[in-house]
Amino acid sequence: GTSSFQDILSSSLSESTTTTPIFFILSPGANPVKECEQVAPSLGIDPVKQFHNVALGQGQDVIAMNKLELGHKEGHWVMLQNIHLMPKWLLELEKKLDEFALEGSNPSFRLFLSAEPSNQIPIGILERSIKLTNEPPQGLKPNMKRAFTFFSREQIERFDAKVKTILFALCYY
Repeated sequence: GTSSFQDILSSSLSESTTTTPIFFILSPGANPVKECEQVAPSLGIDPVKQFHNVALGQGQDVIAMNKLELGHKEGHWVMLQNIHLMPKWLLELEKKLDEFALEGSNPSFRLFLSAEPSNQIPIGILERSIKLTNEPPQGLKPNMKRAFTFFSREQIERFDAKVKTILFALCYY
């Protein structure tokens, strides 16, 4: 339920830094904003005054940049929602995060990102982020499919025929 996701979020926050965003991969019904607001006070962040939430879309890139500058300087939290809607702008975001890393942000600054699964998100953003998803797939088949995505093609090629047959049968049965 919610509390176990909050535990995961809290432990991810303890691993995160000003330069490692927490990236929520959205599943239906997930509301990472609410989760962040609930965890914020335990880390000394006022969810009303020090947590800025921007849903990306037309014209929101300017607002997002302003909030990022504020967060970086003042040590606030910034949530950029639905970043998959503005894939071109994400290259600017990446540059901005590199600048912040060089300058050094206020130690309380944290960046949260959310997106639906998308192949348009720059690899540099994915690589630097701690990735979370709210809903583990239910049941054996989705879990096996998800497990399968952790293996590279090369690793799969190296499995012997019997293992491959079992894996494929479990995944696609």
